[in-house]
Amino acid sequence: MEPTILCTELYLRLGDDELLVIDCRAPFDWEHHDLHIPGALRMLPTEVARDHRMLPDDELIVLCGGSPDGSDVRRVCRLLRMHGREAVCLDGGLPAWIRGGYPTERHVRAQVAGLHR
Repeated sequence: MEPTILCTELYLRLGDDELLVIDCRAPFDWEHHDLHIPGALRMLPTEVARDHRMLPDDELIVLCGGSPDGSDVRRVCRLLRMHGREAVCLDGGLPAWIRGGYPTERHVRAQVAGLHR
């Protein structure tokens, strides 16, 4: 079992210069639910696997959202830890964060040239 962090603890540490939240939700999850944790970096699990060396030397808090049992987030954390990174999973992911009433931001959806709403 990978180490976890509770939403309350993450909330108290938001803004810490040595902490980075990585949101690894799939594109469909981002389109379906446009909220995210303030300051979170959006990366697909494949991007984390490929580019983990480029991440800052911070404590990494990872959340995903694709699998109900949380296996996706544990895989990303395990990968980071295998490469010597300090990474933990957000307990309950974004749904727990939202249910707890913690702050969120809306991400900007990409506009396709020529389309107007």
